[in-house]
Amino acid sequence: MTIESKFMPSPCKRRSAQCAAFSLIEMLVVVTIIVLLLAFTTPALMRTMQSSRLTSAGDTLFGAISEAQQMAYAQNVPVEVRFFKFAEGLDTNTNFRAYQMFKVTLTTEEDGDVVETLVPVNNLTRTPEGIIIVTDQELSPMLSGASLPDSKPGGGAIGYSGVEGAEYNAIRFMTDGSCRKVEETADGLAGLAYQTLPSSFFTITIDNGQEITTANLPKNFYTIQIDPFTGKARNYKPGF
Repeated sequence: MTIESKFMPSPCKRRSAQCAAFSLIEMLVVVTIIVLLLAFTTPALMRTMQSSRLTSAGDTLFGAISEAQQMAYAQNVPVEVRFFKFAEGLDTNTNFRAYQMFKVTLTTEEDGDVVETLVPVNNLTRTPEGIIIVTDQELSPMLSGASLPDSKPGGGAIGYSGVEGAEYNAIRFMTDGSCRKVEETADGLAGLAYQTLPSSFFTITIDNGQEITTANLPKNFYTIQIDPFTGKARNYKPGF
């Protein structure tokens, strides 16, 4: 046997190597199947991720509401929850995208006037990207009505939300356990109004870039209802 024949693969071995390889057509078929699988599964995966973020945002806010109610009762001090409304990024629609809790104390000024002083209880909480608290009156009647300008002592044009020009609507938990809607402030004191149970709720949902109404409300949403007399909150997730 010559040296050349010794190192040259036999015809049988060459045929086996050719049979083990993939042809161009087979490769294209595999790639096409992978692309089709991704096309079918990606929308479902995105919906699952959005639902997960929405549930997390709703549960976090629900926990903050419960904490505010318990704090007002246990510490015998009114606790206000402000919901800040502003536009973000390329979205020109203003929606509630942040909230924060405040203790409310009464201070007597030198001229004898009694004014309210708000002390932040915790840091500002922003809703996750793509998640909003709806401003529509039918979907969030508890946060409807005239919004108040977001401002804080010495803050200039920037208020507690950290966004220039932001506004807020608020609810306040009282020491007797009730929850009231905060209306326009006059003479240093906030106007407080009772609401009926059917109108004491607000809705959290996915931001689709449009103004959310009952007509285009996404399938997945998270609703929090607060009993105006006991201050206890309940949540509903009918779209999940």
